[in-house]
Amino acid sequence: MRSFFILLCLSFSQIVYSDVIYEKLNKYDKFGREFVTVTIKGGIEAEDYLELKRVLNDINHNNYRLKEDSIFLDSVGGLIYEAKQMGNLIRKHHHATKVAEDAYCESACIFLLVSGSCRMALGGVGIHRAHSETNFKDISEMRWYLDADKYDGEYLEKMGTSRALFDHIRTIPSWDMRYLSDETKHKSGLFSTPRDEANYWREIVSRKIAAPKSFLLEALTDKRVELANSLSWYQRKILKKESYYLHPTCTEQMHLDQLEKYPVGTDKWDEQFELYDAFSGYNRKDKNGQFQTYYNKQVPLANDVGHFWTIEFFKKGAKEITYREETILSKPTEWDNGDEAVTIDMSGKRASRTVTVPNTGTIMNGWVLDPEKDPTGPMTVKVFVDDKLVKIFDYEIIRPKSKK
Repeated sequence: MRSFFILLCLSFSQIVYSDVIYEKLNKYDKFGREFVTVTIKGGIEAEDYLELKRVLNDINHNNYRLKEDSIFLDSVGGLIYEAKQMGNLIRKHHHATKVAEDAYCESACIFLLVSGSCRMALGGVGIHRAHSETNFKDISEMRWYLDADKYDGEYLEKMGTSRALFDHIRTIPSWDMRYLSDETKHKSGLFSTPRDEANYWREIVSRKIAAPKSFLLEALTDKRVELANSLSWYQRKILKKESYYLHPTCTEQMHLDQLEKYPVGTDKWDEQFELYDAFSGYNRKDKNGQFQTYYNKQVPLANDVGHFWTIEFFKKGAKEITYREETILSKPTEWDNGDEAVTIDMSGKRASRTVTVPNTGTIMNGWVLDPEKDPTGPMTVKVFVDDKLVKIFDYEIIRPKSKK
C-alpha cells in the first residue's frame, strides 16, 4: 500500500453566492446565541451546495441560532442533483425549512423544502417533472434517464413525505407548473415535522428540561386547540378559513420554545456523533490521466488504483473531530506511508491511523494499491470516533483479468 489517497478536496469556496444569503442579525436569544438568517433564493446552481455547507458549518461551530429555527426558501428551482445534496445537508444539521407567505418554492426547490427537520410551506409550492438537455445516443439511454427519476421518489420518501407527492410531480409536464393546495401540502407533511425528526427533537428537549415526552406532546396539543379557537366568526363564515390548516410554528413543533420557558439541563445527548451516510469504492486513472470513481466493493489490484471511503456525519458544536482508521488486509504487505500518525501491526496486515481534522461534516481516506506487493482477497476498513466503532467498510481486492 502506498501513501494515503485523498479523493476530495475539503477546502470550501469563500465566494458568497447570491443564491445562499447568510446574514448575522446582532440579536441574541436568552442563552446568548446570536440570531442569523439563511435564505436560499433564486436558481439552484452548481456550487450552491458547497456554499451552504460552509454556512451551516459556521453556524454549528459558533453556536449561532437560525431566525425562527428555519432556513428560508424563495427559489425557482434549478439543478436537481445539487438540490438533493443541499437537502441532505439541511437534514443532517436538523434545521427546519420555511416558505414564507410572500415567497415561492418551485421545481427542484421541493427537494430543499421536504428536507427540513420541520417544514412550513406557507407560500407557493410549484411542482413539475424534470427535463434534460442531453441528446441521447439511443432509445435505451433515454429510457434509462427516465427510469432514473425513481431515485427522486426514494429521496422524498427518505425525507418523510408521501409517495403521492412524487406521483403528483410525475404527472405535471415539464413546461407547466402546478401549485399545491393547502390540503395537498397538509397530506404531504409540508406543515409539520416528519416522524424521525419529531422523535429526535422530543428526545433532546425532554432531556434538556428534565420533563417527560408526554409533557411536550400535551403542550403541542394545547397549542393546536388554541389556534383552532383563535378563528373569529368572520374568518370562519366569510373568509372560509379552516382551523385544519393552522399549525404550530416549527420552533414549537421542535419544542424549542420549551427551552425558553424552563431551565436548560446539562444533558449532552444531542452532541453525540451522528453517522448520516457512508459510501466507498475505488478511483482509477483513465487513459487521459483523469481519475474515474467507481462505487464498487470489488477493487482491482492494478497501477493507479486506490480504494476510498467517505462518511457524512453531524457533530454538534465541535470545531474538530478525531477519528481512527484501521485497514486490515488478508495477508501482510509493505506499507509506504511516510505518516507518523500511522502504526503497523499484525505482522504487516494492519495499518492504524489516528488523526484530528476540522469538523466539516465529512471524513474520508484510502490507500493506493501496489500490484507488485499487495495481496488479493478481503480487505476491511474500520472507522472509530471517540474510540467508538461507527462504520465498517468491506472490500474485495481482485486481480484484473488479463486482456487477450
